[in-house]
Amino acid sequence: MRSKRIMRGAWHHVYSITKDGGVLFYRISDRLCFYTIVSVCARRFNMIVLGLCLMFTHFHMMLRAVDLAHLRAFFGTVLSIFTRVVNADRRRSGALFKRPFGRAMRVSDKEKRSSIIYLLNNPVEKHLVTRAVEDRWTFLAHCGEAYPFTPKLVKRNVSFRLRCACDYVDGECAAGRYLIPSALRRLFKPLTRAEQEQLCDYIIDKYSFIAYNEVTELFDGERNLMLAAKASAGKEFDVGEAFDPSSDIPYREMAALATRNGLFEDWKLLHLEKTERDKLQRLFLHATSANEVQVRKFFHCL
Repeated sequence: MRSKRIMRGAWHHVYSITKDGGVLFYRISDRLCFYTIVSVCARRFNMIVLGLCLMFTHFHMMLRAVDLAHLRAFFGTVLSIFTRVVNADRRRSGALFKRPFGRAMRVSDKEKRSSIIYLLNNPVEKHLVTRAVEDRWTFLAHCGEAYPFTPKLVKRNVSFRLRCACDYVDGECAAGRYLIPSALRRLFKPLTRAEQEQLCDYIIDKYSFIAYNEVTELFDGERNLMLAAKASAGKEFDVGEAFDPSSDIPYREMAALATRNGLFEDWKLLHLEKTERDKLQRLFLHATSANEVQVRKFFHCL
């Protein structure tokens, strides 16, 4: 943290990465859990969230806080809850995130626009998509549309199992509770692939918290926001993010390979004996496009 002052109306680009630089979000359940935690905490702290982007090893968030204490309390609570929930799920302990987190204040409209465009274009820079709106985890597609990736979900027209999953989500959201990974996996397990996609959109819309109106106003409309995100990558130099030109596609490949090999069952991936882990790392290195550093990040062996 470089400054303790917060100017009225300023935005704050906040960035956080895992303590060892390893993978943070392995599965959809991890991402949705984090998203719902942010949603619950945003309401609890009356925090204005202007953007969120979830990558494999880190995340970016744009916030408008009352003061520095407000920002720290909100962000610290989000990290603390997610660490506790994830550690319990993965049977691990200890710190999950690197401290301190990165923060850069944006005051002028030009700075804000550049910063939000940078946030949204992380998946583009990492070759995961060609346009920011195509990536579900920038949440840009949900600006003005509840079901951007699937047909609109009408409860009376869906299967009993999907309706039950939606009812559970409704209950937890109404009670101000976030969704833990094990509960999310239980909800998704009996669903078809198409139903899983629908439920994902449903959860994102149900727990929606991003202040899209304030963001689109900055760009003079949703259409201009979409065009700006497509035309420019934005720039950030002081948020504390280390430059890494490599693609993130290998993480997607490794996640798929880990799923096929049952490594996410009871989180076997993170509890391997050294001999078996070394053997699997060699397999991942040859079976995917990942380099050695990315494989070590995936297995948290840095």
